[in-house]
Amino acid sequence: MKYDEFLKENKDNMLEELMRFVSINSVYDEKTVTKEHPFGAGVEDALAYVEKLGEKYGFKVDRCDGYCTELTIGEGDKMIGIFAHGDVVPPSGVWTDGPFSPFIKDGKIYGRGTSDDKGPFIAAFYAVLALKNAGLIKNYKVRLVVGGDEERGSGCLDYYFKTLKKPDPTYGFTPDADFPLIYGEKGIVNFFPELKIDIPQVKSIRGGVATNAVCDKVEIEFEDATLVDEYLNKNMIAHKRDGNTIRIFGKSAHGSTPELGVNAAIKTLNILGNAYNNKKLIELSEKLGDTTGKAFDGFAESKLLGKTTYCVGMISYEKGLLKFSVNFRYPETVKCAEFRDNFDKHFGTKSELDEESPYLLFDPKSKLVKTLMKAYRKESYDLFHEPITIGGGTYAKHCKNTVAFGALFPGREYVMHQPDEYMPVSDIMKSAFIYARAIYLLGKLK
Repeated sequence: MKYDEFLKENKDNMLEELMRFVSINSVYDEKTVTKEHPFGAGVEDALAYVEKLGEKYGFKVDRCDGYCTELTIGEGDKMIGIFAHGDVVPPSGVWTDGPFSPFIKDGKIYGRGTSDDKGPFIAAFYAVLALKNAGLIKNYKVRLVVGGDEERGSGCLDYYFKTLKKPDPTYGFTPDADFPLIYGEKGIVNFFPELKIDIPQVKSIRGGVATNAVCDKVEIEFEDATLVDEYLNKNMIAHKRDGNTIRIFGKSAHGSTPELGVNAAIKTLNILGNAYNNKKLIELSEKLGDTTGKAFDGFAESKLLGKTTYCVGMISYEKGLLKFSVNFRYPETVKCAEFRDNFDKHFGTKSELDEESPYLLFDPKSKLVKTLMKAYRKESYDLFHEPITIGGGTYAKHCKNTVAFGALFPGREYVMHQPDEYMPVSDIMKSAFIYARAIYLLGKLK
């Protein structure tokens, strides 16, 4: 098909556009939120970039009241929907270079958002351009929707469908997870335990940047830091002291895979518990360190969606009140309120549940799944990997007739939400070929 020639010829253009996109700091910014810019100035800049990109190549553009940017091309009753996002998580941790100063090294493009989700969007966008150039978008339309609030719960798409009453796609996919395809996603909910507890000499604790990422740094302000500093030095625990302030460091990871990170919040509880011989803090640290919940009777597992996970993302302490966030992900057999109540009963905390994102299970034998898998196998030559379920939550939960499809290939390192996030250039190109074939095949379905 002629679309492959277009993609090969436009490789440099794809990478240049991605570099521009990644250069935009599109973290949610409460300070710059307005009615016109509901997620702040940085996200608005990202959505405006998508708008200009669409206008440049002849797409019909709708800015959707600042919640999303919608790009449409083609005509027909059948609509293929592609749902990506332009917002990113805050760039915590230590970066080799600035998180919004993208660069290419050893065949990889680095920067916040390269893999989640700006790189996959650019791949999908150029896939559509390739089909357009080859005259293969006939009797159907393709609609790319880039949202601005995926990382905080997808309020952008809720507004898009519920308030703006946008039509559901005939078939859709979101390029924001794994290849070959995701047909099931765990349920997700945040809850926020509080515990009244006296921690001697501690004035305040602050740590974490998001509920859906492992806490990678905690700052503790003391009345007197001597005892804790001695404990840290004696046990050779890495930290940084500045007067009566001590910083504890961990390693960030996505909220769906907390076992891959080093949680600075849990580490802090353990340090303070041992330094002050506080059994409650030691208990919290030891049991919360089990990210599956087995240590506090909060474990469940199903054949389809797997095990429960608990991720402590943010922590605070002041005036005798300890607060932290728990990003809870669960299979279809779990009732959230019961597991939250069990958590509170076990630890003596009081918690509030955030809005729940229910689990998703799609039929692996459906036309949509079979067609996308056909495109994946044809372009990747991977005949062995089968569709999977994940702990992460994607836009597929907010869009009918939609599954998560790429762009992390089997065997690749998982770097979403981590420092030095990157995406291999070869994977961006391969994804574009897969998406082009997938859109074309979906457009031909009756």
